Amino acid sequence: MSTTSQDFIRKLRESGYVNLTPIQRLAIPKVLSGTHLLIIAPTGHGKTEAAIIPIMYNIYMKRPKKISALYLTPLRALNRDIQYRLDKLGQSFQIKVSTRHGDSTRKERRDLLQDPPDLLISTPETLLYLLVDKRVRELLTGVRWVVIDEVQEMLDEKRGYELSVMLQRLRLIARNPQMIGLSATLGDVELAKTFLSTEGEVEVVKIEGIKSSQIIIEIPSYNEELVNEAVKHRLDPSLMSRLKRLKEIIEENRPVLIFTNTRETAEFLASELTTLYGLKVASHHGSLSREVRVKIEREFKEAKLDALVATSSLELGIDIGSINLVVQYMSPRQVLRLLQRVGRSGHSIEKTSRGIILPGNSLFDVLECQAIYEASKRGYIEPVIYEMNPLDVVAHEVVGMVLEGITSLDEILDIFRKSPFFRSLSLEDLKEVVEQLEAEKILVAKEGKLRLGRRSWRYYFTTNMIPDSNRSYIVVEVETGMKLGNLDNQFVTGLEEDSIFVLGGRLWKVISIEEGKVFVSRAEPKKGILPSWFGESIPVEKEISMMVYSYLSEMMDGKREGVQEVSEKIKEHVRRNYPKLGPNKIVVELVGSDLVVVHSPFGSRGNNTLGTLLSAVLGSGKGLRPTFRSDPYHVVIASVSSLSLEDIEFAIKSLREMDERYATSVLSETLKETPQFKWALFTEAQRFGAVEKGADIKLTQHVLRTFSDTVVGKEAVKELLSKHHDLSVLEALRQMDWEVVRVPSPSPLAQEFLDKLMVSSTSEDKPLILEVFKRRMLSKEILLACLICGWNQRLKVEDTPQRCPKCGSIFLTATYPEDKEALQVIRKNISGEKLRRNEAKRLSELKRVASLFSNYGRTALVAFVVRGVGPSNLGRLLSFLSQGEDVFYRELMEEEKKFLRYRKFWQ
Repeated sequence: MSTTSQDFIRKLRESGYVNLTPIQRLAIPKVLSGTHLLIIAPTGHGKTEAAIIPIMYNIYMKRPKKISALYLTPLRALNRDIQYRLDKLGQSFQIKVSTRHGDSTRKERRDLLQDPPDLLISTPETLLYLLVDKRVRELLTGVRWVVIDEVQEMLDEKRGYELSVMLQRLRLIARNPQMIGLSATLGDVELAKTFLSTEGEVEVVKIEGIKSSQIIIEIPSYNEELVNEAVKHRLDPSLMSRLKRLKEIIEENRPVLIFTNTRETAEFLASELTTLYGLKVASHHGSLSREVRVKIEREFKEAKLDALVATSSLELGIDIGSINLVVQYMSPRQVLRLLQRVGRSGHSIEKTSRGIILPGNSLFDVLECQAIYEASKRGYIEPVIYEMNPLDVVAHEVVGMVLEGITSLDEILDIFRKSPFFRSLSLEDLKEVVEQLEAEKILVAKEGKLRLGRRSWRYYFTTNMIPDSNRSYIVVEVETGMKLGNLDNQFVTGLEEDSIFVLGGRLWKVISIEEGKVFVSRAEPKKGILPSWFGESIPVEKEISMMVYSYLSEMMDGKREGVQEVSEKIKEHVRRNYPKLGPNKIVVELVGSDLVVVHSPFGSRGNNTLGTLLSAVLGSGKGLRPTFRSDPYHVVIASVSSLSLEDIEFAIKSLREMDERYATSVLSETLKETPQFKWALFTEAQRFGAVEKGADIKLTQHVLRTFSDTVVGKEAVKELLSKHHDLSVLEALRQMDWEVVRVPSPSPLAQEFLDKLMVSSTSEDKPLILEVFKRRMLSKEILLACLICGWNQRLKVEDTPQRCPKCGSIFLTATYPEDKEALQVIRKNISGEKLRRNEAKRLSELKRVASLFSNYGRTALVAFVVRGVGPSNLGRLLSFLSQGEDVFYRELMEEEKKFLRYRKFWQ
């Protein structure tokens, strides 16, 4: 062994690497051999160092041209963590490590060119820009090693598909560098291998099994004392029991990392645990700014927090210090996510990962948690669902290649086909994409050659494949002015005026959607119309759903015990003689003549497919297509026109005879009429450069028609089909036993899902709404003025005097608080000055308000301050008082709704 080599080993040991982990002992010789490599090991096994130590050894020994190594991570937060670790290691060997991402300062970008690092850490999105920068591209010619972290995150996302093409572009520049992929739990090893290299052999080094872990499921119970506490805090007792158990877990195990699936739940838990129990708990999710996330991560690492409630934003291996325990609150929806999340505790090979799953109070959430836990013990991992030949990625990458100087269509097609996701890309599809880019003035095509258009650079630098759904809208109740919560951009895009949706356990109707706000009013269920709701964005696969239905079958037969929250509903279902459920059977309940509930074990994508096809067939002869909603265990269909058992039997027969080609055409056409298509179309219009990135566009029917039949619409449909549908259920439908029954009311297990969808707004709280509305108007500020003496004062409506405090006149008028022009007109009139025409008109309006005030008193001003009410319609609205106060205030609320709905047309 050479002196230099011995020197490296000595410095490595001084840096703390005395004993190598099992994966490092396996991987390091393979990296040194130069083979393309996929390294698979659970979190905490030192995969990063398994790749980097031999790379640094080669750099230390040979001092190749800079930049010689590239390390790509999917998250900027991982960049920070990895730079800290690798920079510390690199300093031992005088190896420079730098980071380049979207937040890099101008100085950092300049330093990259003037003093390049040996090892550059970056993200896929930043690599987009590096590849088209001539000066950086020259540096990239020396790249000999490319490490891709968290490969599993890249296999089913468009940013991953694009990265696979960028790696082909990088290969042309750097002359085929060694590719090394790092992954924890992985659902498709063969796909990951072709992601790293479709031409060279990729070896796999893997530590079998998962890291030592202890996972338990807990379902808290509650007693009378806890019920009283829940009533005091206006919380459901089952929710209160879970909050109390979280408090106990945190106090016994701090610091604790709590995972949940949505931003709203994360914020709610953090808020309640802080407010109720005085714990130091913060929430962490992708919608927070980078600065806030970094601050929270630092506080957790420094043990300044008792617990941190996070979404998927902390699933990956960001170093946030020692975590004693992970809690999964409600179902993780996937085995892969459960293992990734629990693996964050005991973040080293010697420690045991400890996790507690705390299901929600829904029967299906409890059983789903059990199924996921048991599937994880069997070694099941969800399959990777990916899209072939995504054309929006083609559009962006074509422009990148032209910016690089690659202009031949044949050469561009050849580069694409070296990616596993584009192996079957046709020249016709490529030309169709180019035609769209030509229409948008992004590229110019002539005789098989491409050149830049006037929008090339702007399009390439402002577009990426990460969906922009972090923006949210505030939901405001029109009557009370109360903020009800937030809706994300994706959900709001699918809403229109009069749309009904579920939020906070109530039904709401959209009155108006404006900049950053959705104005709503209480709604009642409508026959044949199902409201929109927030289905989980993380899909549950049919394998898990089938397990849940197996549990249901066993419990109905008395062969399996269940906790009280589960068993009581199942016993009730059996006692009332509803059909037995199971994994090989589909039960259809026809409730009355307009509601159908299908119990189907096909998971999120399978049931979405079943619901789309079944509602399409049921509506084919009715003129109006029924609406449907689905979750992993049910499909609910509502129809405006009556449905019979014969209609359902015919639809089932049609489904069982339907071939995949025809089903795909039905799905494609039906998808274009869904709210989800609007969002997909808007996203694709941005990705193809037809709409500027970040534009706030209201997708009208005209805009939909413009894009829906182009390559933009084609890709929107293809993405929805790929992500949200599973055509393999067609064969399963033929093998299933079907039972169709007419029932007077939904079964207990059907009601589980209906409760999520059709929560009615009871009429008994309407008087309260009227009272809140009245109080809101009374608290508004006006400018009150006397037409006789000119006295004036800004004050709230509720503080309005009956007469002028100065002269005793009843002729008081009102206007908005800053209306100086009105005061000027009143003064001129009192002093006898001649008024101009517009001033005379203004005085007439002020006198009209004063006349109504003299007759109706303060009530006239309550009406006057309602948005949409003015001197011209004030008298008409006050006339409703003769029909009673309730009618009067309802009319005022309607007037405000009209104003909110139509003001955008006046502006």
